[in-house]
Amino acid sequence: MPPPSNVKDIAPPEHLTSLAAGGFASGALRFGSISLLSHFLLLRHPVYRGLTVQFKVFLQISAMTLGGCIFAEKRVTEYNDAVRRRNRALERSRRAWSEEQEIKEMVERREAAGK
Repeated sequence: MPPPSNVKDIAPPEHLTSLAAGGFASGALRFGSISLLSHFLLLRHPVYRGLTVQFKVFLQISAMTLGGCIFAEKRVTEYNDAVRRRNRALERSRRAWSEEQEIKEMVERREAAGK
């Protein structure tokens, strides 16, 4: 396969985008809930209390974005691994089927030659 720089018009499968979006939403929700919980736990901490509201919001959004990116990548990787596993299983099945057909043909030829 040529290097990615020489390949033009690469588009992922349509369902992969929705899968990644679902992973992003899941990760953003998980990391966002943890971030929100930590926000309420840190309200009494003097350093956190001294931060501006804008920076606190930035911290929350950063955590949600990080979680979303991690989980989107995880879902896409799991999908790609599943596709590879399925393709390998299909190839093994094709090879086994062709070997079985070859054996049947050899047996039929031997039986025909023996008569």
